[in-house]
Amino acid sequence: MKSPSLLKGLSPVDAPEFFDTIDTLFLILSTTGKIILINRVCRETTGFSRKEAEGKYFLKLFFKPKVHNLIRSLLEEVKEPPFRTTYEDNWLTQNGGERMISFTVASLRDNNGSTTNYTVTGLDITRFRKMEEELWDYRTSLEEQIKQRTKELVMSQSRLSGIMETAEDAIISVNSAQQILIFNQGAEKIFSYSTDEVLGKQLGLLMPEEFRAPHNKHIQDFGDSEQTSRRMLERSEIMGQRKDGSIFTAEANISQYEIEGEKIYTAILRDVSDRKIIEQDLRESLAEKEILLQEVHHRVKNNLQVISSLFTLQGNSTDDPDRLALLRESQHRIQSMALIHEKIYQSENLAQINFEHYVRDLVTEIFQSYQTGDLDVRLSFELEPVLLEINRAIPCALILNELTSNALKYAFTDQNSGNLNFVLKVENEQQLLLTVSDDGKGIPGKVKFSSAKTLGLRLVRVLTRQLNGKVELKRNPDCLNSRGTMFVFQIPLK
Repeated sequence: MKSPSLLKGLSPVDAPEFFDTIDTLFLILSTTGKIILINRVCRETTGFSRKEAEGKYFLKLFFKPKVHNLIRSLLEEVKEPPFRTTYEDNWLTQNGGERMISFTVASLRDNNGSTTNYTVTGLDITRFRKMEEELWDYRTSLEEQIKQRTKELVMSQSRLSGIMETAEDAIISVNSAQQILIFNQGAEKIFSYSTDEVLGKQLGLLMPEEFRAPHNKHIQDFGDSEQTSRRMLERSEIMGQRKDGSIFTAEANISQYEIEGEKIYTAILRDVSDRKIIEQDLRESLAEKEILLQEVHHRVKNNLQVISSLFTLQGNSTDDPDRLALLRESQHRIQSMALIHEKIYQSENLAQINFEHYVRDLVTEIFQSYQTGDLDVRLSFELEPVLLEINRAIPCALILNELTSNALKYAFTDQNSGNLNFVLKVENEQQLLLTVSDDGKGIPGKVKFSSAKTLGLRLVRVLTRQLNGKVELKRNPDCLNSRGTMFVFQIPLK
């Protein structure tokens, strides 16, 4: 835009005072993007004084570094027709907060068409982002105001303009014959009809033909009821029809009242078609991602099973008992992880696993893989339902695998029978308590758990630290008749 002629008479002293009278955010920038002038509304909104703002770079003062390139591109863009552009983003405030601002950047040019300055005008729309939460209270309040002034609203629509014409929602009133009496600017914007085109016309003009009869029945039933207001979307979707014939989804509240014995119905309506499209897109996207994630878990499980089978084949080619033991231990660890992915693949919840079911299945699988001969080992489970995210479930599964395998290999070598116990609980809704205990011969006193060199116990320590948990080793605990070993784990759920 050319520099406005009405400002030519302003002195440098008068200019700030003049722009302080503007009720929107206003700034003047140099061609390098430095702030030359910041008006009162902008200072009050952001908390920056003139001294703090003027002379500073617009993009550095008000925006996070990640959007600096975008702001630079806006300043470049307005050098070409139409010489202005509008954008919304968070502006930084003096106290470290943020305000959502809708702002327009325009270029000022001299008679030769060269850019001399930039102007930035804006509105603080932070509150509008929160208006969704206040919508129901707003509508109820508006309906009460309409009800209290019913006769005035019908007889003198000018009295309504202060309330209704500032509303973004459509406000439409009809009489008992369904003739339109009130049609505000919000309704004009949504339906693309002018007020003059619809006043006195049937309300059916604003909806698809197939919805007119059901809607008339709904209004009749509402009129016969004792309700004074009703939220229509709770019963069914409301469909509107614009002047061009396009159909959209809406949500509406309707109220009724009487004027000189005649019922008047007022609806407050909002176009939610864009929101419906977004919701549908989100549902479809989520469904696609769930299918993809489920397939990933399935493939991971299959690949882990292939690796486990390779260990089996490798074991068949050797008679070395030590090597066979190492292969079996590695195979158990892989099977523990594969079982996690199998459970998630079978679950409707792809983010979490019910560890209660997993503990029983994993322990049973490990138990069946060991040849216990004449040894009678009894398994005992005291398990509560616990949902674990996969990044916590896998380390817990590996811990469970190591302790179960160790117990079956070493705990009962000098006895004919024994008990292997598993406890899974949640403490204070924040912490997982996992206990694995046996009444076998116990870990020798000379073995220090905190410095044990065996791979299994080292894994247990590392995995517990990874989970930010705690583990306690109890030798010959009283609850096991002063025999055996008990491991007690306390692990945060998140």
